[in-house]
Amino acid sequence: MLIESNENKSFGIIIYSENKFDFITNFTRIDKREPEINEHVDFKEVSKFISEPTEKNLIMYRLLTNDENLDPFSSKLGYFIKVEEKIEVIYFDPIFIIKDIENLNITIPKEDFRFKIQQVGYRTKQLTKDSSIYEERFAIGMSEVEAQNQNDSVFAKTMLSVNRTSFQKKQKSSSLKSKNDLFKNVSSDSNKSEKPFYRLDGNTQQKNTSFVEKPRADKKGTEEDGFFSRVKLN
Repeated sequence: MLIESNENKSFGIIIYSENKFDFITNFTRIDKREPEINEHVDFKEVSKFISEPTEKNLIMYRLLTNDENLDPFSSKLGYFIKVEEKIEVIYFDPIFIIKDIENLNITIPKEDFRFKIQQVGYRTKQLTKDSSIYEERFAIGMSEVEAQNQNDSVFAKTMLSVNRTSFQKKQKSSSLKSKNDLFKNVSSDSNKSEKPFYRLDGNTQQKNTSFVEKPRADKKGTEEDGFFSRVKLN
C-alpha cells in the first residue's frame, strides 16, 4: 500500500506498508516536510485517512475471483472505498488478501475456486462533505512471486530522501517462512484465460461485476500521472 496526499507538491503525507500481516507495525507514516521522521500507524488510522475528504493517490490491491456470487461483505480484512458509481473492496497488501480468503463466503466448490491479485492505482475524483470518491488509474496483474514479495516501502524510498534505516527489513526468517507457506497453500490463477473473473463490489446488481481491462489514455504533465508512472516503472 502507498498513499500520497497530493494537495501540494511540497508538503503532505505519505503512508506505506511492507506486506506484513501486522495491524500495527506494517504501516508507516511520513510527513514530506520532515522525511527523516516516521511513525507507525495502525490499520484503523490508515482506513480513516483513506476516507477523509482530501486529494490523494492510492496504490492498493484487488482480489478477482471466479465466484460471481461471492459476498463482498463477508470480507474481514478488506476495506470499502467509493470508486465512481460503485463500492469496491480493496486490500492494503497482498498478504491481507491471502489471509482474507479464509473468511470469504465462497459459493462454489473450494477445489474449483481460483483468484487473481492486481495492483491498482486510484486517485481522488471527487470530494464530498465527509468522504473521497476515487477513480481507477491503472491495474496490473501480479504473479504469486510478485504478490508474496511486494513491499511498497521501495516506492516511498524513491519519492523521498529518507534515512535508509527506515526501510530496512525487520522480518525474521521464521516470519518469512510462514508467509511463504501461506502463499503456497492457496490456488491462484496467474494464467491469461477467457474465463470471467469478478471484483468484490457492492452494486445495485445482486452479483459482483466482471473485470474487463480497459485501456486508459495517460495524461502527461501532471503530478498525479507522475506518481503513477513512477510506481508502474518500479
